[in-house]
Amino acid sequence: MAQVKDLTATNKDYSVFLPSISTFYSRALSKYRSDGNTFVADDRVPNGFEFGVDGCDFLKKENAYYSYKWGLYSAGHAQLNLNKADVDDHMVQKRDRKNTFILGDSGGFQIIKGVIKCDWGNFKTDDSLRQTILNWLEHTADYSMILDIPTMAASEPYKAKTGIQDFNQCLDYTLFNADWFARNRLGKTKYMNVLQGRTPEEAQTWFDAVKHLPLDGWAFGGATKYNMLITLRHIIQMRDQKLLEKGERDLLHFLGTSKLDWAVALTAIKRNLKQYVNEDVEVMFDCASPFIATAKGQLYTQHVHRHDRFGYVMDSAIDNKMFAGSDIPFPWGSPIGERMAMGDVCHYAPGMLNKIGKEGKTSWDSFTYFLLMAHNVYQHIESVQRANTVTDAAVMLNSGTDVSEWAHFKANKKANLSLSPWVPSKIIYMVNFIDELFKSETPMSLLDSEPVQSLLSDFNGTKSVKSSSFAGLFDVVQNDNDCDYNEEDAEEAEEFFENME
Repeated sequence: MAQVKDLTATNKDYSVFLPSISTFYSRALSKYRSDGNTFVADDRVPNGFEFGVDGCDFLKKENAYYSYKWGLYSAGHAQLNLNKADVDDHMVQKRDRKNTFILGDSGGFQIIKGVIKCDWGNFKTDDSLRQTILNWLEHTADYSMILDIPTMAASEPYKAKTGIQDFNQCLDYTLFNADWFARNRLGKTKYMNVLQGRTPEEAQTWFDAVKHLPLDGWAFGGATKYNMLITLRHIIQMRDQKLLEKGERDLLHFLGTSKLDWAVALTAIKRNLKQYVNEDVEVMFDCASPFIATAKGQLYTQHVHRHDRFGYVMDSAIDNKMFAGSDIPFPWGSPIGERMAMGDVCHYAPGMLNKIGKEGKTSWDSFTYFLLMAHNVYQHIESVQRANTVTDAAVMLNSGTDVSEWAHFKANKKANLSLSPWVPSKIIYMVNFIDELFKSETPMSLLDSEPVQSLLSDFNGTKSVKSSSFAGLFDVVQNDNDCDYNEEDAEEAEEFFENME
């Protein structure tokens, strides 16, 4: 029997990745628990699953194939009727709350997209949606985002759906909601201040407007979650303005962040905050990539930790009816994969009819998606932790890097290979720079310096801009990455699985 892996224990003092749990995954476990083999037939469960389907609940510490205590769950597609939620979303709602952590997403993106209906014409007079979301968050989560209105609501195609005209209206509606949540909270969950903005100027305006709200932590959205200059400016401002008080604001979370580069940079930020600001602070980030990838027919097969690149490798998952019934071992490693055969993934043989009485082109049934999700989640967590481990080793061997040398260093290709065979040099420089930043007596001037602009530009994956002004430093774009999915991808995946059900 394969060993059960405790991924909570192996996370050490790293920033914490939260799988953004798909409702399809949660619902499959809930239906299995309520309906048993009428939902998943006994002969459909892999022979190696000694704990049955239930062992795929990674929030459990015992009788699971791997254990991980953290996750994010969104109101966007959850069961909001609290009379049904404990049954329909059993994995999340009936977890061991003393030994697990769930961050509740208020579903702002689903609201501006129209999945959750909002009476925009009576936004400030009709509290029914706010009350429904607050009740669900209080019932579900340890920490929660207030119901913010993301600044993308003022951009097409969402602008046409919401009628929101500009950035200022997004901010105004968010401030209204934040005040309402602060006044109506029940005390069962802590609420996070959400930072938004599409540009550095918008991000700073938003921060200045919301920074003194009586909330319990910080969630970074919009450009604040993928532009390291904005991130570091905000964090230094929080530090210097006493906005990260112990026992009052102990959590920073980065929404929808999948990049391994950021995972290790956030670890460096967390360690410095613990050392110099608040020993109880936690830094987290989430993404739905393991679940979205499955909807796109992709499988995590390996990790990339090299001198020139961090990333996840996703390939098209095996889908061939010739493997139906095959006992050839599933070849990609995880506590799920090592308990499966190829026939567990490729269920339908030639001539077999699916649930609607037809022969489809695919060998997959709906349970295949569930199995691959369980595998992908493990692979993603392991890759994040490995990135942190190899970075710690590389930084220890290269603790003397100086950000002032970055531009010269990156131009020397041979030197670029010399720091580490497993970690890109820009990441080693970034981690050492973050340490330097927290020790600096003039951190804002340091952030404005030309060498730092060059490093942060390279880290963000954008072209360097010569202007030293805060507003002109970076184009607000995201890096290309193997699993750099966005909110639209996550929404399409959820809709795909809802239609499947």
